[in-house]
Amino acid sequence: METGWAGNIMQMLDKLVKLVWMNCLWVFFTLLGGIILGLMPATAAVSSLVRKMIKNEEVESVFREFWTLYKNNFKSSNIIGIFFWIAVLFIYIDFNFLITTSNMVGTVLLIGVSMLFFILTGLLLHFFPIYSRFEMKKSEYLKLAFVMTMTKPITTILMVLWLFVVGILCIEFTVLIPLLFIVLVILGINWLSIVQIEKKDDQLLKNN
Repeated sequence: METGWAGNIMQMLDKLVKLVWMNCLWVFFTLLGGIILGLMPATAAVSSLVRKMIKNEEVESVFREFWTLYKNNFKSSNIIGIFFWIAVLFIYIDFNFLITTSNMVGTVLLIGVSMLFFILTGLLLHFFPIYSRFEMKKSEYLKLAFVMTMTKPITTILMVLWLFVVGILCIEFTVLIPLLFIVLVILGINWLSIVQIEKKDDQLLKNN
């Protein structure tokens, strides 16, 4: 029994160390890509590794596997990332303009932009688990992420809430930012999304 408990504790510590190492690599490689070019491939790499851990698959060398995923996904993830960066810029400009208006039309448009921001956030959160799971055309990733965002509103809301929870934790305990921020986010959204993705698996494979 003691051996069993000791083994479980060692496995938990091993996973925790790997998660912290993943987060550190995410920070480094995001900065290495100048943030704009590093964020998408680094996050995609973390998502793939976290998914393996959730599925109880062995991650033998965190650095080697992270680097391979980062390098292989650099171009495709950044091409898709262009859509997200442009959308964020568009919403940011509109929000800053509309927030200064006080008429009814401006208020309605502000609500609409806020809803678009929520949808975009859900789209981004759904995207990474999908990108980690499937091989498909770049546009298909966005289409499936949009479908999941709109047809699974409870899952989407839970993902956004989890993002806020992790954000609040990191504000209260800033040491979590370099150690566990992104892996906590990715763990939560993969856990929430993976079942829904698996349900779509057979249909997607038939369509492809």
